[in-house]
Amino acid sequence: FGPADTLKFGEFPLRGGMRRDLLVTALIFTIVGFMAGALYTGALAGSGPALAQGRTVSNPPAGSAALPADHPPMETAQRWQELREKAEANPKDENAAVELANFLYDQGVWDQAIQWYQRTLEINPKNTNARTDMATCYFQAKMFDEAIREYEAALKDEPNKPQALFGLARAKFEGKQDRAGAERVFEQLKQAHPAFEGVEVLAGILGKGAPK
Repeated sequence: FGPADTLKFGEFPLRGGMRRDLLVTALIFTIVGFMAGALYTGALAGSGPALAQGRTVSNPPAGSAALPADHPPMETAQRWQELREKAEANPKDENAAVELANFLYDQGVWDQAIQWYQRTLEINPKNTNARTDMATCYFQAKMFDEAIREYEAALKDEPNKPQALFGLARAKFEGKQDRAGAERVFEQLKQAHPAFEGVEVLAGILGKGAPK
């Protein structure tokens, strides 16, 4: 401290050793801090509902509302949520479960589509469309043993189902390198459904040329 800050002999010091001029300074800072706190509290009070809902009070900067690169379009995300809520609210509704499963299939979300096809089949094990589509999800996810199992299960309930035969042939050939098995399924499909568009596709995959 300088000379002016030195207490004179016999001068009564303030509590804590503070001199009067220091106290005035402290009081000024206290008042300013109190006023700032009051203003902040008022701002919070005005934005209470928004903060309580987890929302920001002010508008975000331009461009900050852009979706992440891997986020589905808002319309897709909204539809996804609607279908999920409907299916979860009606756990015994086969149509609700398969509608969500089909939606996820179309979006290429194979793992979740499988879960909802499984839910569909828990409600109705004889739904061969759902089982065939679930098998295709397994195929797309490169789970070829599961795909073959489900295609064959669908064919037990609906022999010669063209979509199941087509998928089974592909799973055997592309997934398991079982050409002989794939060709047998191909011949079955060609005999049962010669006009099915998958016949020509399989002919190309198996190198069979144009089907007769």
